Amino acid sequence: MSATTAERVDAPGADRPGAAARRRRPTRRWRSAVNLRGLVFAIGLVLLLELLTATVVTSVYVPRPSEIGGALISELQRGDLMSGIGITLGAYLQGLAIAAVAGVVLGAGLGASDLAYNTFRILIEFLRPLPSVALIPFSILLLGVGTTTTVAMIVFASFWPILFNTYYGVRAVNPVAIESARIFGLNRRQVFFRVQIPSAAVNIAAGIRISSAIALILVITVEILTRSGGLGYYIVRMQVAIRTEDMYAGIFVVGVIGYVVALAVAGLERRVIFWNSDIREGGDR
Repeated sequence: MSATTAERVDAPGADRPGAAARRRRPTRRWRSAVNLRGLVFAIGLVLLLELLTATVVTSVYVPRPSEIGGALISELQRGDLMSGIGITLGAYLQGLAIAAVAGVVLGAGLGASDLAYNTFRILIEFLRPLPSVALIPFSILLLGVGTTTTVAMIVFASFWPILFNTYYGVRAVNPVAIESARIFGLNRRQVFFRVQIPSAAVNIAAGIRISSAIALILVITVEILTRSGGLGYYIVRMQVAIRTEDMYAGIFVVGVIGYVVALAVAGLERRVIFWNSDIREGGDR
């Protein structure tokens, strides 16, 4: 070995294979979490809107972003908006959790059994296209006005993407993997839990990600229509009172909740489905 080679290998600061990549990974994760480009664009857009609403669009119904920010701080300090956030988040999380459990369990069962799918297929295809909003009057008559109706509508709307993503994920498992597991002595139940469910995890996560957005849309819609409390009712009250700054502050909070939920679901997906390289690389970019 030459002196130059030995010096390069034994030097204290020399990088071993993969060391540079490991050092860069936290930086890439930080940049992905912060999303500097998106943050710069959002700030630039807010500044542009501030300029336009101060010079071009001067209407009481289109307040400046600075006025919306002031109203948001004021409402948060007063507590009225915080109360609405608590009611909305409570119904949202409860409905999404029920939909996720029911969708995964039933979707996995239908995907693993042709008999079960053929038995319930007509009922599923009849209920799936029904608009959730069209069922609100029926839900009010059956359950009354309140959180129960809101949760029921969230469950109905969020259930279908999770159900079908789970179903197709279980059905799409490679038959060779199933046969290999059986050759190694796994029975049907073990194959289902050790092979089919892990293989369908990416599809299940995609269904939950889609349903998390649908659930937020439904909770706000139901609260607006039933006026049973929450952020939806808060937005309607501010609109009726022509308190436009407070109304836009409520809408802004809904957007923030949606963004935070999307980040939380993506982060949970990367941690739970740690064996999927596409999800890991997507989170590290």
